[in-house]
Amino acid sequence: MHPYITHELAKIKIAEELEYAARQRRAKEAVSDRPRSIDFSNLGQRLRVRLWGGPSWGGGKPAGAGA
Repeated sequence: MHPYITHELAKIKIAEELEYAARQRRAKEAVSDRPRSIDFSNLGQRLRVRLWGGPSWGGGKPAGAGA
């Protein structure tokens, strides 16, 4: 293979690897920008209401068969 072709192929490969690294970096930044915490107190209240019905503070009647 001619040295010029080898050089051009190497340049193309390096450009591909640089673009892949930039794409991975952008993906990692996008994931890190999202909020990751879960408000379990709010989640627990909503779950209680869905499972047993009634007010979210507890003491409600269980959901019947038609619920």
